[in-house]
This record gives sequence, structure tokens and C-alpha cells, in this order.
Amino acid sequence: MLTIDPPIGGFTTWSAEGHGHGFEKASFRERVRGRVDRTMLVAVVPRFQVAQILETIATRATIPHMAYWIAPIEAFGRLAPASIDVGRATGPAGREDISVEQHS
Repeated sequence: MLTIDPPIGGFTTWSAEGHGHGFEKASFRERVRGRVDRTMLVAVVPRFQVAQILETIATRATIPHMAYWIAPIEAFGRLAPASIDVGRATGPAGREDISVEQHS
């Protein structure tokens, strides 16, 4: 994600737990717990960059069971000024929210 050109303005990741059916490839620990470890990634990016980001993840990360969704963002902003200037305007026009689930 950090090497994509043009660069994205930033993204957020956090640990998550997947629930449901299909535990064939889950570790023993995950089977006992009844949930699988996941990592969530969220980025607000221009629409034109969506395909490139998904292709980069698919070719460089090869994440099994990866799921994603794309949703329009009606507004995006910060309550306090950011300390880092990424060199682009931020706003709702043309930006999408991409959420990617990956197996850790």
C-alpha cells in the first residue's frame, strides 16, 4: 500500500475476528476458538485508483480468502488539522471507501 503510485493519502488497519462457516483452512487454535484471525484495512481513495489498489494487493500480497467492498463516501474530513500534508485535497468528490479483509 505504501508503494502504490500515485500514493494514497493513508489507510487504517486493525485486528478483527472472522465468524461463520468454512473453517477447513483455519488453524487448530482458530478452530478451538470458533473464529479466525483477520486484518481489516480501510482507505478513502479516488475512484480511479480502486482497480490499481486491488490488483496490487492481489499480485503482491496473495491473501487467501480476501474480501473487499466499495462504498461511496458522502463526506470526509478531520475534526483537527492533520500534522502531515499528503499534498492532495481531501473531500467527498470522487472518493470511495475500500475495505479489505485479509487472513493473517
